[in-house]
Amino acid sequence: MGPQGLLAVFGPDGASGALFLGEGTVGPLHAIEQLAIGFILFGVGAEFRFETFRRIGIPALTLSAAEIGATGLLVGLAVWLGTGDVRLALVAPALAVASAPSATLVTLREVEAEGPVTRALILCVGHNNLAALLSFPILLALAFGGGDGMFAAAGVLGALVAGAALGVAAAVGLESIDGRRELVLVGILVVLATLGLLHWASPGSTGLGMIGCFGAGLAIANSSPHADRVVRYVENTVYPLYVLFFIAVGRDLHIESIAGAGVLGILFVGARALGKYAGGRIGVRLSGLEDELSPSFGTGLMCQAGVALGLVAALEVAAPEETAALRDVVIASVVVFELIGPWLVRRTAVGAGEVKLANLMPHTEARGFDALRWVVLELRRNLGLLGTKSESGSSGPTVGHAMRRRPTTLAETDPFTRVMKRLAESHADLLPVIDSAGGFKGVISYEDVKSALYDPSLHGLVIADDLTTAVPDALDPDAPLHLALELMDRRQVHSWPVVKDGRLLGMMRRSDAYGLMRRGLGGGK
Repeated sequence: MGPQGLLAVFGPDGASGALFLGEGTVGPLHAIEQLAIGFILFGVGAEFRFETFRRIGIPALTLSAAEIGATGLLVGLAVWLGTGDVRLALVAPALAVASAPSATLVTLREVEAEGPVTRALILCVGHNNLAALLSFPILLALAFGGGDGMFAAAGVLGALVAGAALGVAAAVGLESIDGRRELVLVGILVVLATLGLLHWASPGSTGLGMIGCFGAGLAIANSSPHADRVVRYVENTVYPLYVLFFIAVGRDLHIESIAGAGVLGILFVGARALGKYAGGRIGVRLSGLEDELSPSFGTGLMCQAGVALGLVAALEVAAPEETAALRDVVIASVVVFELIGPWLVRRTAVGAGEVKLANLMPHTEARGFDALRWVVLELRRNLGLLGTKSESGSSGPTVGHAMRRRPTTLAETDPFTRVMKRLAESHADLLPVIDSAGGFKGVISYEDVKSALYDPSLHGLVIADDLTTAVPDALDPDAPLHLALELMDRRQVHSWPVVKDGRLLGMMRRSDAYGLMRRGLGGGK
């Protein structure tokens, strides 16, 4: 709808100028971008849980440090070779390191990805943007004399602290309310207050607003038991804002900038892609996460948009003439990585086995005359004119479609303390136990550990195998979904193992199965 599409075809004058995204929309869309980035960074900050950091904090930092270091070094060298300007080479790494939190999070949630790779991607995206936002003012001051580097660093840290303080204040207020509307209101007010306060303190500084919202999300997530609901409700409420954000970004993505980027653009894009991939590969090895993460993990960090564009805007204000070439290159880079980045994120999560098969199935039954057929079937069902036998023409989904393929597991030799730690961290009602050969042994639930929990003398003696309960009726991946749900209802469990030939294939959650059937993939049953 913008100047690269329909507006260019029909012209900016007359009715087309009012219908499409002409010059009059630049100001409102820019304001929407800043507001949406604030909510996006608020959500990214909320993913930084100290309990998660305690578990994988050092490996995650090692992973991020390797990826950030490799990307920054290669991009800095590429820009220096392409321009010969040390100043641009000094600033460019901060622009390249930033990953798009919006595209990454939306893509992962679209396919309902869940597992170690998904958690690591979200953590690394947060690390990337935190590193970019913290380093950019310092590098800008050093390169173009835009002020003292230490003063710039103090401003960034001040923004982080200010946002965190507002987040803690909101957490205190959350203790006295519980309604959904009030929780949404508090979350929205925190973001607006953070953006407003930091804009007042430093007018026109996009980076400080972003870092402040990140700090607010981090503070609420770690200081309030209501954080999960606040973040989820706020995201659902402001989702239309995210749609407008992508419309605004799309309007500003000038496709011809790719052709105009020239050799410098090729060097920048190539160096950033190589840095993310190679840095991720090195980081996986150095962090000792080879068993959980694929060597190609870095391909999931390619997305680039909101944060980078915000820093480009700040760069234009600080040094408009000296940085013109670099800004054009970064905009071209954003076009490239926003086109391929989400696909790479999805591919990384799917390749790791953290996406249910059902989420990859085309929902063809909701198209054309099939959609009318489903409406008629629903009417007949509610009028009592439909029997129990499926009339959908298909056997419906199976357990294999709904199961999670990368569940948290326990080894049969794990000590009692590790069993309790994994149970607490997974938030699952039970965990599967695997033997040394990879065979499925059974499951452990909180009910199984009660006796040992209240007898400290057993803590050093009991291992996972002692607490394991055999599962004679594990689910088969080819079993119909409704039969699996009946079994889980009889056992009164929220999840159950899926086993074939004595090996664990995954875990099926009752909520996932019901959700799959509600979406219309469950046939007449």
